[in-house]
Amino acid sequence: MANNFDNFIPLFWQSTSGYIGMPSPNYSTRGGMYGVSGIPHARFGGYISEVGGMGSGSMYNYYLPHYNTLNAQDSPLSIDITMDVASKSTIDVQADVEVTGNITTTNNKLILLLTYKYTDDYTCAVVAYHDENFNLTTIGQTGSFSYSFTYNPDWILPDLKAVAIVQTFSSNYKIHQAATCGVNGIFSIFSSNIQSGPPQLGVQFYNESYPDTGIVSYEWDFDGDGTWDSTEENPYHLYDTIGTYDVALRISDGIETATTTAEDYITVTSTSNISGELSGVWTEAYSPYIIMDDVTLPDGNHLEIGPNVEIHTNNGSKITVEGYFQALGNDRGNIVFTTDNTWSGLYFFNNDFENSLGFAQITGSIDCAIDIYNSRVVVGHNTIYENSTTSQKGPAINVRNTDDVLLEWNLISNNTSTSLCGAISLDNASPLIARNIIVNNQAVYSGAFSMKNASCPELINNTVANNLASYIFYLFSGSNPIVENSIIRNTSDVFINFSSTPYVTYSDVSGGYTGTGNIDENPLFVAPTAGDGPTYNGLTADWGLQETSPCIDAGNPASPHDPDGTIADMGALYYHQNISVDDPEVSDMTIRSYPNPFAAETTISFYSNANLHELGHITIYNIKGEMVKTLELEAS
Repeated sequence: MANNFDNFIPLFWQSTSGYIGMPSPNYSTRGGMYGVSGIPHARFGGYISEVGGMGSGSMYNYYLPHYNTLNAQDSPLSIDITMDVASKSTIDVQADVEVTGNITTTNNKLILLLTYKYTDDYTCAVVAYHDENFNLTTIGQTGSFSYSFTYNPDWILPDLKAVAIVQTFSSNYKIHQAATCGVNGIFSIFSSNIQSGPPQLGVQFYNESYPDTGIVSYEWDFDGDGTWDSTEENPYHLYDTIGTYDVALRISDGIETATTTAEDYITVTSTSNISGELSGVWTEAYSPYIIMDDVTLPDGNHLEIGPNVEIHTNNGSKITVEGYFQALGNDRGNIVFTTDNTWSGLYFFNNDFENSLGFAQITGSIDCAIDIYNSRVVVGHNTIYENSTTSQKGPAINVRNTDDVLLEWNLISNNTSTSLCGAISLDNASPLIARNIIVNNQAVYSGAFSMKNASCPELINNTVANNLASYIFYLFSGSNPIVENSIIRNTSDVFINFSSTPYVTYSDVSGGYTGTGNIDENPLFVAPTAGDGPTYNGLTADWGLQETSPCIDAGNPASPHDPDGTIADMGALYYHQNISVDDPEVSDMTIRSYPNPFAAETTISFYSNANLHELGHITIYNIKGEMVKTLELEAS
């Protein structure tokens, strides 16, 4: 087959096995016209070659009589065709036709097509089709025919061609004339990660202009006011006012300029009916945010949620997180995730970003409050309460197929399950679980933890008490948790193990457990709940230690000392001891960085209001208690 595609006009319709994965538009109709099981293609401009087909081998013998009838005839028409890619939503094709000879056929139609490169030898896969009646018959008559095709973002512009054909749909289906064109010049084209959402909508714009090289300048108007707001190639913009906005992009290659304006491209909605995709910044000023249907933070988008923001997710909806997620309240203003009826929790799915969820209250989920699958998340300083489930997921937290999860300083209380686990479930997951209070939850089998499929987490300085179930830990399939410096107290049995072995040291365990430093004594909480399970409110109890608690200074001596400088206590909350020391006075102070781990960097600042008479030391530990670095401060 010759490779002069400027003279190649396709009439090649693809079957289901073709390049586009579906029949070309009008596939069956075109086949019926020629009475063949495959659809022929034609070559114009003086070339005669074998005609291929789909589904029945060579179409040459079927198509040759039609070709021989027509190829020596002068066309009665002249066609000029143009293709305009004005935006990434449509491709506009226009054919200007002039009658240059008499047309005697009836039932004539003008067909506009888009064709896409099939292979290096075939550029003729029909991917879009439009026809309309063609009624010009007298010499000198002219007409313009146009159609806007929906753009497929998977198309590559240089592989796309527009085609115009004037053909009779009667008798021998004579083609009177055809024309084709490709992409010429420069085209301003753009897309974005999102087009609608509540205020502080974060829109990442992407330049996708043609060609993809040689463009020397970019100018963006984000709000249709005629002012160019950015000269970046791929800018990011926050829309903070409810309304609808035109967006324009002007590009130049130094010689030619092209501009695209997309009318009503961005819509900033109210916060009262959120659905679809998410992006941007959610702040107290626009709170509460009401989610009425499933929403997704797609990969590539980011969402930041600040202190004192309320998110009401209703109608059983779920928040799926695939992009960068930072929901960080503080000790003066929590974020609240709740519902006016029911919701299905947060779902982190295949997410490799450094996500953080901190200082939040999460309640009312009927599936799992925080479901983490193959993702990286820091969950810290949250209150996760009164969630429920009927599945084997923990109603508070479920972690699957990842070790890159940190659960620290959370209060997990009064959650219920009619199935396996009352609080945290792990499946092929070994997160670090540190300084959490897990109390007054309920399930059938495990009041606090279920672990399966080689889940081997570290549980450091946790308080687990007054949960209601047959057991507290349900372990199977090679799940071997390491438990240290923890308090595990319940009236029921603590562990049930199936092919699993927990390693417990320096912990206070009901009924006792073999291991270095373990005890079995009343921890003497300050004001615990009066009984087990969610009938009692674990949120209002005080799970700190009394002065005479046997858990004080009973942790692993090699662990980082408590902030008062003493040996680590057992449990999530240490008892602060006032210690007198001889002069010179040495002050120990612990500063925690949150989130930990942090994404790129963190800054810890302090000052002394008195001169240092001795060397000062700063020792930095990670959450596992491993020393990272020691710095010395000179006396001054």
